[in-house]
Amino acid sequence: MSDDSERRLKLAAMVVAGLDPAHVWPTYFGGRPFSDFELHAYLHGALSLPEFERGYSAGSGPAAAQPPGEGPRHGRGRAGEDALAGLGAAGRFLLTPERAEEERLQSLRETDLLHGGTVEIFDQVVETAKDYFGVGAASLSLIAENTQFLKSVVGPLREETPREVALCTHTVRLNTMLIINDTLTDDRFATNPLVIGEPFIRFYAGYPLHGPRGWNIGTLCVIDQRPRAFSASDQQVLRTLATIVQNNINARTDAAG
Repeated sequence: MSDDSERRLKLAAMVVAGLDPAHVWPTYFGGRPFSDFELHAYLHGALSLPEFERGYSAGSGPAAAQPPGEGPRHGRGRAGEDALAGLGAAGRFLLTPERAEEERLQSLRETDLLHGGTVEIFDQVVETAKDYFGVGAASLSLIAENTQFLKSVVGPLREETPREVALCTHTVRLNTMLIINDTLTDDRFATNPLVIGEPFIRFYAGYPLHGPRGWNIGTLCVIDQRPRAFSASDQQVLRTLATIVQNNINARTDAAG
């Protein structure tokens, strides 16, 4: 783990713990002004700081040099990874991709959604989504290690799909609502087997669902065989329906814990 990653972890942990960023930031970066945008971008790994601002940590002056090839000593090995994983999905940018996926799959297992039968509230939400948007299909998907499983589905969709071709995989990875108005005009999906073959997806909108510690485990999504617009009000409805599902997932997980 690099010095910058270590510093980002410490800052993230302090902010998550409820400390005021206005007090924490100057301790690390010599009192330089910062904006809310900078703080958010830095914590999510999208912003790096100039060299002269990265040589300080916790008021101790320039960081001590490490032997070549070594990162911070406390961050090495499984114990260091476990400490980083303790931040949950908020610290995913500090984990290796392999460890982040391991944590995500563990979160999915803890929901126990891959087992058992149908869940009435999920079926009701999925059917409502299909009817409200007037689309060809709607589903609640779960992204497992190699497969997308549909916990609830209305419409001509397979209950199991290889993960690498599932559009919901992208929603889980992006951690935000994904809207594809026309798959054939989007280079990411124009040659996808589910676009050029059954079920011939032309429109997709999906909202991520998360399990314990904030890891994305699946989506609530709607698809159609025709391209279409998806307005701001449509997005709010999908977000609201996803919240109903999310609240149920949270309740089930809390009860199991």
